[in-house]
Amino acid sequence: VGDAKTDHACWERPEDMTEERPLTQVNTSSPGTEVAAETAAALASASLVFKTTDPTYSDLLLQHAKKLFTFADSYRASYSISIPKVQQFYNSTGYEDELLWAAAWLYHATQDQTYLSYATIKNGQSFAQWGDPSWFSWDNKLAGTQ
Repeated sequence: VGDAKTDHACWERPEDMTEERPLTQVNTSSPGTEVAAETAAALASASLVFKTTDPTYSDLLLQHAKKLFTFADSYRASYSISIPKVQQFYNSTGYEDELLWAAAWLYHATQDQTYLSYATIKNGQSFAQWGDPSWFSWDNKLAGTQ
């Protein structure tokens, strides 16, 4: 997780940045379910992009996505509680939507029914507030999980 004050003061593409940037990690003692699950979703979706052109890389992305999802689900806690300094910039309202989002992408990437079941039968009712979500945002992925 980047330092919000530093990141908000910098308006350039990350690939052009050469200076050091302070970071805080999420881990078992300082969990960040949203960050880990969102990263798992990104890696799972990226694995689909590379599936036919670079299957080895696609498999690596998927392997990491699965590990991150397991971590996110096993060590549930909001990153904005574990890292309080982010609250004034990106205070999370919950991590359940990111878990469903990651499970949905993992299902698309693997066709493993376990992920579909996770997002629908196992956690759908308690996490999703199924219905008609009105937006999709950095803090609310429910529209994308349906």
